Amino acid sequence: MAEELTFTVKDIPACTRYGFSARKIWIFFKTLVLSWVIWDFFVYLGFFAAGYDLASVWSQSRLLPLPGSLFWADPVPVILLAAGVVLIIYVLMRGSLMVSKMTFQQLRGDEFFSASDAASFAKEHTVPLISIPSMLVLTLLLIYGAGALTGLISRIPAAGPVAAALLSLPLWGAMLLGVLTLLALILSLKLMPAIVACTGGDSFESIFEVFSTLTSQSWRLFLYWLLSILVIVLGVSAFLLLSSVAISFLSLSVSAGAGDTGLVAALTSGPQMLAPEALPFFAGLLGQQGDIHSWSGPAGLLAGISGTAIFLIIISYFLSSCSSAWTLIYVVLKYRKDGENLIDRVDREEQREFERMYEDSEKNSEAGKTDQSE
Repeated sequence: MAEELTFTVKDIPACTRYGFSARKIWIFFKTLVLSWVIWDFFVYLGFFAAGYDLASVWSQSRLLPLPGSLFWADPVPVILLAAGVVLIIYVLMRGSLMVSKMTFQQLRGDEFFSASDAASFAKEHTVPLISIPSMLVLTLLLIYGAGALTGLISRIPAAGPVAAALLSLPLWGAMLLGVLTLLALILSLKLMPAIVACTGGDSFESIFEVFSTLTSQSWRLFLYWLLSILVIVLGVSAFLLLSSVAISFLSLSVSAGAGDTGLVAALTSGPQMLAPEALPFFAGLLGQQGDIHSWSGPAGLLAGISGTAIFLIIISYFLSSCSSAWTLIYVVLKYRKDGENLIDRVDREEQREFERMYEDSEKNSEAGKTDQSE
């Protein structure tokens, strides 16, 4: 049964409920692991290109290296890092597209829309995720290039400053457009997956929806986003609390049999063990503290990986709730902006497609009967 929406701000707090789904959390868990691997690959490759001693970098950073000061002095590592960041953004947007599609199907009453179905949808609709941010970045570069070209013109003796002064007003308008383009670029990274998931639109329709939503519903967009952040923080805090209680119960049960909490200590210190440079002050997962005699060796490593997995699951719930929130925000804003219920729109499109296929099958059947009679 389809969700009964009011198409007002009252619909936004449901994002934490839609985000609390094992299938959606699992999608973002895999997305985070893949993003982590991409980051490690490109950053360590950048360290290698910069001539760093990889053994010393590993001993300091392990599985989450951070670029050092010398890293930025060489253009090759910077280019590699930029490539890795772009790839990570795409991976996160694709994961958000899958979760947004599952959320939209839930709004339509389809609770059985699986992760594999979402993956198939994402595979067929990845073009807007790439083309639109690329187009917006190219637009920003062209606007910046226009200003740089005017600066070069101003260096021409006598006539240059006059020409630059004459171009100052058009350039101001171009820079104003550049500010709008920058806002659209930032918004597209969050809203684009929801737009594609709800409309299945191409790049043109998606970019139109981004600018239309930004210009005509800017205040509602900002207020809905603030409300969603507040609700998500409360929801994740509750999840953290429950996770902390679960670890406390685990500590009590393990200590009853083992006599100490070495397992729990290794479990809760996993993120700090695997990423000592990124999390140097990580005192323990969810504020838990185990016995000082934590497990070491292979057992401690496996327990630390498990603790890091719990850490990533909590982050995955946060990201799942965010993607669900943007889906709800777009559905509500689309109705407020154009008076269009996207759920009814998709239902009508599917009905027309079904009728078309049914008519085609009837025509083929009649044609077959005619051929047999002849």
